[in-house]
Amino acid sequence: MAGREGKSTSIRPVTYQETISQYRTVADAHGMGKALIANCDQADPDYLAAARSCIAFAEGQGNAELVRADFIRAMTTAGIFMRD
Repeated sequence: MAGREGKSTSIRPVTYQETISQYRTVADAHGMGKALIANCDQADPDYLAAARSCIAFAEGQGNAELVRADFIRAMTTAGIFMRD
């Protein structure tokens, strides 16, 4: 899917453990942002970096792989199991 400036708006999918028996896959800044808010300490520097990356990407700036890496780091710091 192409954005307004011809940039990709999707992010390579990443799956995290939501409950003991349920996993969720996200592949866009909106889904990642919701997961960050639900699972991370909002004062954590890794959360803040991931949130900034998601916002920038949603506004048409930034790099999809950086957003994904920041998301994984923040979720891992919060103790969430990530499938890659």
